[in-house]
Amino acid sequence: NELEKSHRFIKNTFGRYLSTEIVSKLLDKPDGLDMGGQLQTVSILMADIRGFTTISESLPPQKVVKVLNNYLGTMADIIMAHDGTVDEFIGDAILALFGAPVAKADDSDRAIACALAMQAEMDAINERNIAEGLPSIRIGIGINTGEVVAGNIGSKKRAKYGVVGHAVNVTSRVEDQTQPGEILVAQSTLDHCSLTLQTGRELRLQPKGVKETISVTAINGIVDMADKNSNDAPIKSNDVSSAAKKSESNGNASNNNLSNEQHKANL
Repeated sequence: NELEKSHRFIKNTFGRYLSTEIVSKLLDKPDGLDMGGQLQTVSILMADIRGFTTISESLPPQKVVKVLNNYLGTMADIIMAHDGTVDEFIGDAILALFGAPVAKADDSDRAIACALAMQAEMDAINERNIAEGLPSIRIGIGINTGEVVAGNIGSKKRAKYGVVGHAVNVTSRVEDQTQPGEILVAQSTLDHCSLTLQTGRELRLQPKGVKETISVTAINGIVDMADKNSNDAPIKSNDVSSAAKKSESNGNASNNNLSNEQHKANL
């Protein structure tokens, strides 16, 4: 019947890219997925391998693919564990969405927590690379939040779920400015974030082709509220998922080290 066809379509389309929770929600309410495209506010995460062109030129094709598979497979698992959508792999680059096709109140929190978890996992990826005779790699991650059109993009013969819009272009510009091992987060994402963050450098970007100035901040970790009250110790990067959950349950935005007012004052 039509319902079974709809369930099969959603499983086939999203099963490899979304968490079980999100797929279940889509199956419960398949009409919530507008394949014609709908306007949504999403937190967009982009990541790529720094210096990958040089790395790929020095390796045979089979080893290049092995490096990518070691990296992309692990990153996809982390993104889905944070209820994100792996929208696209473009060579060594990853485009992930938090807020499409299913939006949550903590989309920005999960995007930041996910980025920290991705960076924390790079040591394990590089240990595996070295054991297999492959080079170690480092990545840069950019995050931005804004409105996009999300839906089935393409033709009748070939289409995929994706997003288009100015916010996607801005995210790419933010990611371009990252240093190896760094996470840069736009003010638009920080405005929606309830986590207490350990921060680094701050930049004001004026990318080519973008009219507005983009304020970005390097994120180094999530501060655990219990530790903060005792000794201001930042949480370890590989524990960011539990920190995000604690922060969500606390719901105490007034304790945020990076409040909107403080950030604007710093800029």
